[in-house]
Amino acid sequence: MNKINIKTQDEIEIMRKAGKLLSDILNGLKLMIKPGLNIWDLEERFIAFCSEKNVSPACKNYAPKGYLPFPTGLCISINSQSVHCFPRKNTILKDGDIVNVDTVITLSGLNVDSAFCTCAGVPTGMAEKLMKTAKEALCRATNEVKEGIKIGVLSQTLQKTVEQAGFNVLRDYAGHGIGYHMHEEPEIPCFGGKHEGPKLKNGMTICIEALTCSGSARVENLNPWETKMADNGLFCIFEHTVLVTKKGYEILTE
Repeated sequence: MNKINIKTQDEIEIMRKAGKLLSDILNGLKLMIKPGLNIWDLEERFIAFCSEKNVSPACKNYAPKGYLPFPTGLCISINSQSVHCFPRKNTILKDGDIVNVDTVITLSGLNVDSAFCTCAGVPTGMAEKLMKTAKEALCRATNEVKEGIKIGVLSQTLQKTVEQAGFNVLRDYAGHGIGYHMHEEPEIPCFGGKHEGPKLKNGMTICIEALTCSGSARVENLNPWETKMADNGLFCIFEHTVLVTKKGYEILTE
């Protein structure tokens, strides 16, 4: 990761524009998700959108040190699959499948990142509660954002909201800063105390991630990129790119 970067007004405007584009495409992809869908259709639609809007699918061929290039533009996980899973051709959704879609786009060198979770068809009661809890955790943590508070306030809010509902947060992955790099400082864990971490500053752009699961938080690697929940429990993520302001925040990917 890199040092914490404060964005200029011109950079913020680019990220604001990119965030609106990303929100539009994710809303469109969400409408496609239903039983019988080949999830490769989501990948193809996303890549086409990026071409139409002159933005880059930042995840595709992303290769941090020590990793092979990520093969797709979208991260898509189903049920117990967790972070950094990629769509494959001829994977067909079934009724009740929980589907997470996470991606990053780049506009004029600046990145925005967002994720959602939804159900193909009718969710189980537990799945519905998990999705509602994760979304609420993200909302509550985001509402805490303002200049001067510590990252730990966000982490504690995420953890408290999720655990009070009877679920767990992932501990091996975290939210992060974002800008010219997909992952920048500061790291924003889903757990911790309110006095931990650096203070938020006006002009920072951060990704808050509600990384949640129905059972144990232990994650297993399927390969160098893909992961799954070790106990085969459900995984759910909601994420936004957020601008820190003097009096609060602005969600850029909404």
